[in-house]
Amino acid sequence: MIFFIAAAIIAGSVAAALFINTQSVVDSVSIASKTLSGQLKTDVTIINDPEKIPRSGDVYTFYVKNTGKRILPTEYVNVIIDGIIIPEADMTKTIVGGGSTWGSGDVLQIDVTYTGLSSGDHTIRVITENGIDDSMDFKT
Repeated sequence: MIFFIAAAIIAGSVAAALFINTQSVVDSVSIASKTLSGQLKTDVTIINDPEKIPRSGDVYTFYVKNTGKRILPTEYVNVIIDGIIIPEADMTKTIVGGGSTWGSGDVLQIDVTYTGLSSGDHTIRVITENGIDDSMDFKT
């Protein structure tokens, strides 16, 4: 009788530990699938003419179209020019045509203040909140 009770207690403990581990794995897989789903629905395209980037002094204007299927938050869009991350203070982001959300098919205008960008070939990379990006080589 003592061995049976001990075996039942051990079996219950093992079952509880396995349940906790299994639940942890299920939660991780669920989070990963939601992240992947978001990435698959996200796509952006820089639509500037690489030979004629609009410029006013040290302010360069880039246009990025949301070609994915989900609304993207503009506050988490990052810009890298020639490997240098552009600080938020040096960017202005506005939806072309007005609006407060960057929905599918909408164009985001990004005005970047970049002092000392030499003439010649450069690369811009625009990155969304979940790591989806587009890059373009351009001339100044």
